[in-house]
Amino acid sequence: MEERIKNLEEKVKKLETIQYLTLLLNKSDNLKEILDLFLDKCIEFTGADTGSIMFKDEDSDELNFVNYRGFKKEKIDSIKIKIGEGLTGVVFKEGVPKIVNDVSLNPFYIPLREDIQSEVVVPLFCDNKIIGVLSLDSKKKDAFKEEDLQILITISNFVSLILNKIELYSELEDKIKLKDLLIDLISSLEKSFELDDIFDFIMKKMSENFGIARGMLVTFENEEFNVLSVKKAFNISEDEMQRGIYKVGEGIVGRVVKTGKPISIKNLHEEKEFLNRMQIKRSKNIPISFIAVPLKIEGVVIGVLAVEKKFEDEKTLKESEEILVILSNFIAGKIRNINFLIKERENLIEENVTLKQELYKNYSFNNIIGKNKKMMDIFKLVQSVADSMASILILGESGTGKELIAKAIHYASSRRDGPFVSINCASIPETLLESELFGYKKGAFTGAATDKKGKFQLANGGTLFLDEIGDMPLYLQAKILRALQEKEIEPLGSETKVKIDIRLISATNKPIDLWVKEGKFREDLFYRINVIEIKLPPLRERKDDIPILANYFVKKYAEKNNRKVRGFSEEALLILQNYKWPGNVRELENIVERAVLLCEGSEIGIEDLPDYLRTEEDLPELHISKWIEKIVNNPTYENRVYDFIIENIEKELISKALLKFDRNQLQTSDFLGINRNTLRSKIEKYGI
Repeated sequence: MEERIKNLEEKVKKLETIQYLTLLLNKSDNLKEILDLFLDKCIEFTGADTGSIMFKDEDSDELNFVNYRGFKKEKIDSIKIKIGEGLTGVVFKEGVPKIVNDVSLNPFYIPLREDIQSEVVVPLFCDNKIIGVLSLDSKKKDAFKEEDLQILITISNFVSLILNKIELYSELEDKIKLKDLLIDLISSLEKSFELDDIFDFIMKKMSENFGIARGMLVTFENEEFNVLSVKKAFNISEDEMQRGIYKVGEGIVGRVVKTGKPISIKNLHEEKEFLNRMQIKRSKNIPISFIAVPLKIEGVVIGVLAVEKKFEDEKTLKESEEILVILSNFIAGKIRNINFLIKERENLIEENVTLKQELYKNYSFNNIIGKNKKMMDIFKLVQSVADSMASILILGESGTGKELIAKAIHYASSRRDGPFVSINCASIPETLLESELFGYKKGAFTGAATDKKGKFQLANGGTLFLDEIGDMPLYLQAKILRALQEKEIEPLGSETKVKIDIRLISATNKPIDLWVKEGKFREDLFYRINVIEIKLPPLRERKDDIPILANYFVKKYAEKNNRKVRGFSEEALLILQNYKWPGNVRELENIVERAVLLCEGSEIGIEDLPDYLRTEEDLPELHISKWIEKIVNNPTYENRVYDFIIENIEKELISKALLKFDRNQLQTSDFLGINRNTLRSKIEKYGI
């Protein structure tokens, strides 16, 4: 009875030990701590004298000691046990636990100490695979009982679950680490389109997170489709890069290009296909893995991304390859986008050159319509000052073509390749005009979410056209004067000044010289912007240009709207010439565009023109008899009927004759049968 009670007490004690051990094991996720605790407690409750834990080597069929108690290190280092050898090797191979209570009778036993008499060995599992064995030894024969074996199996199974949990946690951590890395890479490189920066950033992150020692991006040479060279490199010198030349199918890199599949090798020192073409010196005592994956765009291999790192195990090597495949797809996508952007940039440059040539053609002086003497004098003046740095003030009524002249000046100057930036000072609210001109920094005011360049910065290297400058408030006039004097501006919210290089052209339809006297416009700014003054005549002072302008607009809008209109009837043209044109050339263009759209034939008639053009009191009627009748019956012309009728007829006759002979006064005077001096005096009298 006492013996039975004693045995029961021992069992209870062992079960309590198991419970205590399981609690301790659950509190740790450190593999070494778990294995140490596991081995020590198993030795303690079985009464063993020595013990060890062995795991299979990743690269061979040998079992390696990871923990041991009671053995000398020299002995442990000298013993090599293969799977199937010795009692531990057999248990690992068969997966069946064994007790040997007299080792002298067991042919498989490999002695680690001469005094060992008994041994018990239990397999260790992880993810349903045998990964190692637990071995306990005793100096006594018959030291281990069947119940000891059952308890060891129970504890080993529990430890296997913990090892499984650690393995899962490790895999999960690796996946989280990879996910975080990819998120970091994508967010950091989302707006980057420089291949150098992209490659360097990826290699840096791979080095920090996955221990990459070297890396390279290999692509095809421009000249030869069959030859590849190192385009980008990480921790590889320029000299080594120069030696990195490969042919398709040659070495690991060449084979990846040929097959289009990734290749990973455990130890490049032992790989015959690894060429070491770059002659990099590496320590031969350390196994170095080499991973190469293809770069593909739409299924076509364009290069290879390769890295090398210290070999850890097969699993890590495979995971590294998978990571590299993901990164190679990312880089290939970036290369595709970069190539697309380069193509787009080339197209834009080509389009820009074409556009500038078209602009130069459209806004050259040769393309400005008109032969009026006043306009010809203006053209000569503009051509003489266009390529200077002098500020120009263009005066003229609304619609006289001030911006057209400003553009002609710009495209006739050496600044033609720079920007032409215009701003209408009257069309922008006073509160916004300053920020439009000088720009602002982020946070300068509510709503300033980003930096914005003003017109002065946008026009840098070119011409800034300030239209309707007469409407500019006085406080802004002071800032503009300072900008012109110091050749620098200060954006709103900035403490740093920005250098500018602009040519200023201004324009106004206001009596700015009068405003200077009245204090509405700064005198110092007026003299700064008015180095050269150009005054454009209103259309009513250049009526000889009306037929030319009108027919030009007919052609322009007929082509634009696919109409077959070719010109004006004589009556319609006469109406246009006799109108006062308060809106000047702009008004004329709008009326002609309307007439082209309304015209049902090939010639614009009076019915296609607005009614208000035909209701002026002093407009001669189309039929001379009706017109004379109207004048004769109008009492307002009493005492001046003769002069009024003769002057209007004489003026129209001389105008038509001048147009007929392209303003040649000699031919016109001969045609009319009058003296040339008489003709000249009539032209001056009527302002023709």
